[in-house]
Amino acid sequence: MMEKRPTLPVDSERVRFLRSLCQKPRHMEEIWSWYVLRRVSIYVTLALGRTPVTPNGISWSSLFFFAVTGWFLLSGEMWGYLLAVLFYNLGYLCDCLDGELARLKEVTSRLGVFLDTLIRAMSIPILTGVSLGLLRQIEGVKLDLWASSLIYGVVLVGTLALLVPLAYNYVGLKEDEGDPVSDMRTTSSLMEWVAFFTGMPGFFAILLILTAVEFFSGWVLVPILFIGFLLVMALKTLVRLYLTTMKLI
Repeated sequence: MMEKRPTLPVDSERVRFLRSLCQKPRHMEEIWSWYVLRRVSIYVTLALGRTPVTPNGISWSSLFFFAVTGWFLLSGEMWGYLLAVLFYNLGYLCDCLDGELARLKEVTSRLGVFLDTLIRAMSIPILTGVSLGLLRQIEGVKLDLWASSLIYGVVLVGTLALLVPLAYNYVGLKEDEGDPVSDMRTTSSLMEWVAFFTGMPGFFAILLILTAVEFFSGWVLVPILFIGFLLVMALKTLVRLYLTTMKLI
């Protein structure tokens, strides 16, 4: 029995076949990619398949979009939040496209695995952008855009400096990735929604909504989201550390 794939009413038989060939089944996708990005990504993949664009080229684009996302967040301004939402989703879309394009063109490479590992590390600069954006809105804290950008750049370089050798070693191990906290997402529908709202996709979806509410109402809501998200990420990190440690003992 063929596993379920994301579809749209306009899908032709060829598109449905290519979805089964290039896209992951439901249990391997999180909510945002399944219900939003994967629905349209196959059409972008088909268009890219007719060009010289490579999967690794798409991966580099994803890395760039995620890196810039954090910089927009540190602005502490509405325009920055909207651009952060846009660039995060472009980065996430590219993260979907690289694998689809690789399967469509039947190409694989160790560089692709290396880049995918670096892309996952971009959560560190994004969290830094959230923290700096929050600090810039606290009364009495003098942190201009140039100083914030310098700090962000240092964190970005430091993240890559640490992760490049680790990602390279991971490619050499050729082992399947595992994460006890992420694995909990698949245990039930409730846990899947909890994972969504406590993760990056849910954060940026809520950020878009709260930015619109702030614009029309004048209420200050985004800093509350930033504080809550940082606390949630800290809690998730502690849980991940505990579960991983227990698994390795």
